[in-house]
Amino acid sequence: MKKIALIFFLSTMSLMSQKERSLSLGRTSLEELKLTGYEKDSTASALVLYEQANRYPDKNEDEIPRTDFYFRIKIFDKSAFDLADVQIYLRKNERLLDVKAISYNLTDEGTMDKKFLNEDDIFSIDETNNWTSKKFTIPNIKEGSVIEYRYSILSPYLVIDDWYFQSDIPKLKSEFKASILGNYKYNIKVTGFQKLNTNDAQIDKKCVYLDGIGFGSCVVYTYAMENIPAFKEEDFMLSKKNYISRLSFDLKSRTSYQGEIKNYTTTWKKADKNLKKYFFNNQISKKNFFKKQIPKTIFLIKNQLDKAKKIYSFIQNHYTWNGNYWRNSDAKLKKAFDEKSGDVGEINLSLFNSLQAAGIDTKLVVLSTRKNGLTTKIYPVIFDYNYVVVQALINNKTYYLDATNKFLPFGQVPFKAINGEARVLDFNNESYWVRLKPQFPSSVNLTVRLKLNDDENLEGGVMIRRTGYYAINQRRKLSLLTEDKYIEDFESDYPYTEVESIEFRNKTELEKPLSEIYKIKIIDENGSSDKIRINPILFYRLQKNPFKLKERNFPVDFGYTRKQNYSIVLSIPDEYEIYQVPKDIAISLPNDGGTFIYKTIKKGNNISLYARLNISRRIFSNEEYFALKEFYKQIIIAENSLITLKRKL
Repeated sequence: MKKIALIFFLSTMSLMSQKERSLSLGRTSLEELKLTGYEKDSTASALVLYEQANRYPDKNEDEIPRTDFYFRIKIFDKSAFDLADVQIYLRKNERLLDVKAISYNLTDEGTMDKKFLNEDDIFSIDETNNWTSKKFTIPNIKEGSVIEYRYSILSPYLVIDDWYFQSDIPKLKSEFKASILGNYKYNIKVTGFQKLNTNDAQIDKKCVYLDGIGFGSCVVYTYAMENIPAFKEEDFMLSKKNYISRLSFDLKSRTSYQGEIKNYTTTWKKADKNLKKYFFNNQISKKNFFKKQIPKTIFLIKNQLDKAKKIYSFIQNHYTWNGNYWRNSDAKLKKAFDEKSGDVGEINLSLFNSLQAAGIDTKLVVLSTRKNGLTTKIYPVIFDYNYVVVQALINNKTYYLDATNKFLPFGQVPFKAINGEARVLDFNNESYWVRLKPQFPSSVNLTVRLKLNDDENLEGGVMIRRTGYYAINQRRKLSLLTEDKYIEDFESDYPYTEVESIEFRNKTELEKPLSEIYKIKIIDENGSSDKIRINPILFYRLQKNPFKLKERNFPVDFGYTRKQNYSIVLSIPDEYEIYQVPKDIAISLPNDGGTFIYKTIKKGNNISLYARLNISRRIFSNEEYFALKEFYKQIIIAENSLITLKRKL
């Protein structure tokens, strides 16, 4: 769960009067119950009819901020029944109030049947030391139901959670209101591609009454969107958090009633110091401990790069990553080292200290992973970060290192870390931004040589050579499976293929290409005939287009450039003639984005064919989406082309 700075709302104010802000239930109409679908999205399983959040100082609770929530949702399909399962997360010291919920269904007589949530059906769950949740299920849900519920959260914190206008189902209207005292300033940001229908700020001069001072003013913000389409995820995208339409508030400053200003949005220089002081938990000065743990023979290596690689390999193989990301201030390196297990922070801080002990120039680099969302650069938000790697400067060359993955070669950052810009922390000078890139190119090369035998089966050899991320992923898979299970999975992916033998090369040499060499037989299930049809793309054929949306408003992010080369030589018996071969094709993406070449050569009784796919750019704009979509469509058509052989008379 994302960590958020919790700032207590301390005040001696008392409120003269406060209007009731929350919406009451009972707003569902017969017309809404009779809806059978949403005309703007026929695929929608549900539709948000209206939702609202309203934050304001609560007169009955010493003006502690209260947020009232209201939701009304139409259920079209049983796949949306889980919308009736509501879970509300609460920080420590937050309180949940006034939970009410109703389900509505249409009777045979055309009237409205209501079922109410029983208070006894609201359950509490302890999530962590700082978080709890409340959970309930709205009763009597059917296809065609409308659910309506409301609740309030009383929070002693100044943090305002993001409001998501957009979700995976469409919405008719989504609204957020906030009454914020004039002495609090927030950076307010709207993310996403949908436009606001309402963007309003008004002054309420009698928002609160201050003992000994008088009335205090609030700025009343109102934001609303209407007719909001569902956000549909697709392959090759960063976290949807970067693109989904949402409203964010980050506390900037607070002015006391004596006129003193406290800034919460600070400079990057101060933020870097806070990272060192609080987030690394004094764990960046442990080089003496690691100097005793690293084998002495490693420190005797004179070549700095060789020494760094040995230290990297030692830490990489000593630890097993426990699956947790950087947990900020929780790192305990000595304990993690003894247990040989740790989170991202513990493992990479151990690497940092070990390299420092060897006299290698190193810095820490903090970032946000692809699934966590892009970091904010306009102003410091240090809680955006959830990952840390190590920068090493060796012989005037910069390397970025992550020891959490046993299959990452020295200098290769994990794919999940390629996400916008990362921040290099220089605690002596000024920190700076870098864009992490792969150290090694990623490619897959398949070389196939097969002969059609007298039984009309194909037999021969296949060699698959992988580099970069393809090799990393495959080495991990190999580590999890026995050789027999690995072969079984291969034969399952290609049902008519029998693997007679397999050999691996460079299985543990991480900086070299990984090769798999197969001896195979492909069985013809169709029996004897005068014509034989063979799809020459026997392996790694593109089965479906990864781009399916009618419109994509966010960029395509492949993460890294890639090459896939496929070549095959088919030897044909003399009793067959080559009747038909696939057409050659050569297509390219605009702006040097990539190419696909498919070519067949007949020479005697041999057919040579090669297919080459090259994606030479990492990011494509949404304007280039339709070109990508068509590009992959043509690849699928080409790779489904057949070779036809005809028996000679």
